[in-house]
Amino acid sequence: MPKAAAGTPKAIANKAKAKGLQRLRWYCQMCEKQCRDENGFKCHTMSESHLRQMRVYAENPTQVMEKF
Repeated sequence: MPKAAAGTPKAIANKAKAKGLQRLRWYCQMCEKQCRDENGFKCHTMSESHLRQMRVYAENPTQVMEKF
């Protein structure tokens, strides 16, 4: 597969993805997890780890909020 030409928007996006730098549009504050897109975020919110974090928050919201 050929590489994108240097300086093109596609090359810049690929470089940002490789570095792990993404826009913070899809970010779960509770889990401190960043997702690439809406679908990834939706899958994350249904994951066991996210639901576990939400249960911890439901049991003691003040303690969790102090962390932030």
